[in-house]
Amino acid sequence: MTHRAGLLTGLLLIVIGLSPMSAFAQWQPDPQARAQVKSAETIQRFRDRVPATSLYIDDAYAYAVWPTIGRAGFGFGGAYGRGIVIRGDNALGLTSYWQFTSGLQAGAKAFSMMIFFKDEAALEHFQTGAFEFMGQAGIDVATVGVSGTPAYSEGVAVLAMTRFGLMGEFTISGVKFRYKPLEADSR
Repeated sequence: MTHRAGLLTGLLLIVIGLSPMSAFAQWQPDPQARAQVKSAETIQRFRDRVPATSLYIDDAYAYAVWPTIGRAGFGFGGAYGRGIVIRGDNALGLTSYWQFTSGLQAGAKAFSMMIFFKDEAALEHFQTGAFEFMGQAGIDVATVGVSGTPAYSEGVAVLAMTRFGLMGEFTISGVKFRYKPLEADSR
């Protein structure tokens, strides 16, 4: 029996060793980089509140995460946030979110956002700075509010989660993203 148990244990270890590992390694933040730690916390919040987040992360070629985007408006408004872009187990670069809005709106809120890139072409388009969004409508109250695209559209999927605030709006908006690659030694 001992010989048999040892043989089974050895075979199990061989099978595990030869099994293909996940195609995408889990990204781990640099504990010395505050933006990366906050991004990892935000990813976990999304995983806890939006179960599909894990599927998006597993399916995506790369993704961007903004821990906090602050937004305020009364007639005219704006929003700003900073985040990071991740592919596999590497933080690729820093990104910023800039928004200007005009229309019927009042309030302020803070939200987190993730954008998932289906393939290399979608990520490269984002990295050029030509990536934009237009138009929106909605109401966010307190910490209720999770929204996003249910599937990839033109190579991207978006999830947003209200952190806190109160805002009602029917606006025309423009959102601009900026991207800056991380230095090789700061990843």
